[in-house]
Amino acid sequence: MEKKELFLFTGGYTEPILMGSGEIVPGNCRGITCYAYDVDTGKLHYKNVTDLISNPSYVLADPAGPYLYCVNELKNYDGIDGSTVSAFEIAPETGKLRLINRQFTCGADACHLNFSPDGRYLLAVNYSGGSFCVFPIREDHGLDTASCILKHHGRGSNPMRQESPHPHQTILSPDGQFVYVSDLGLDRLVCYRADWEKGWLLPEEKRDISGDPGQGVRHGVFCRTGKRLYVMTELTCEVNVYQYNADTGRTELMQTISAFSEKHRDAGSCLGSGICLHPSANWLYCAVRGMNHIAVFHIEENGKLTLVQTQSSGGKTPREFTVSPDGRFLLVGNQDTDTICTFKIDAESGCLEPAGIQEEAYCVTCLSFWK
Repeated sequence: MEKKELFLFTGGYTEPILMGSGEIVPGNCRGITCYAYDVDTGKLHYKNVTDLISNPSYVLADPAGPYLYCVNELKNYDGIDGSTVSAFEIAPETGKLRLINRQFTCGADACHLNFSPDGRYLLAVNYSGGSFCVFPIREDHGLDTASCILKHHGRGSNPMRQESPHPHQTILSPDGQFVYVSDLGLDRLVCYRADWEKGWLLPEEKRDISGDPGQGVRHGVFCRTGKRLYVMTELTCEVNVYQYNADTGRTELMQTISAFSEKHRDAGSCLGSGICLHPSANWLYCAVRGMNHIAVFHIEENGKLTLVQTQSSGGKTPREFTVSPDGRFLLVGNQDTDTICTFKIDAESGCLEPAGIQEEAYCVTCLSFWK
């Protein structure tokens, strides 16, 4: 009988790095680690680590083939200011990675990757560099030099954290024709019209989406129908719910809801991080560093959210998490306690229950399934 198994790749910081929050992360990750994931039990089994990779803080496996990409979150590389992004081939039997090539991202502290709808391009954003770029993916699945490089300008209301632009993520519109770049420094999701024939992004200012001053918009996700956009904020640990009109690009803020329970309304030193939609589209999950919990929201029929649970992440600094493809488990990477903790997802309520599974993962900041 064939074993029901997927691969889970994780990345993290391999060397000390100064974060935007002012924290210095020591960086004890060994590289990109591959685990075998048992779909029946939710257990992880260590397979190998691909080392000698600098700060692979965000990893993204290609669902269409045995390839993986990572940012190298750096201030400079080989004497040149800026980060890089690396392309790898995955050995399907072992999960071991072979480096194909590496390209400059033309900005410091690259922190997120995304594919174009057709998989022909890779998008990267540079947090400290205030910029982002588009890389054509070659026939060998390595990366060509950037076909488009764009930079944001301006600042937000928080002089400590919003002194300049800080792009954090690219979000594709449901039809794939537009790219929204969430910028923590500007409190805005800046919109670009995509030309996927040329690999260009063209400013579409009238479709920009604004957060409230000081929220620090971080990551977002569209609902399955494409009619709602959920945006996690870093500085206030809130979720903004937007009504989205795909035809006109107009958005309306429907709700802003805290990722804290009533007794913990003050964000204080806490920082919002990851956001993820359950495959059923019934629940939304968000991570909060500082309080170190996962907030579970029920998605109501009108698209608004109701907070139903705050579950401890099982460690410190839940930087990122992911839901298993079948929707049965949620896995959290706790950056500062070097663990991945697994939770069962209740099929009726969406609430989390510790599965009693904890795997060692040094300075883990990102998780990506591949099958």
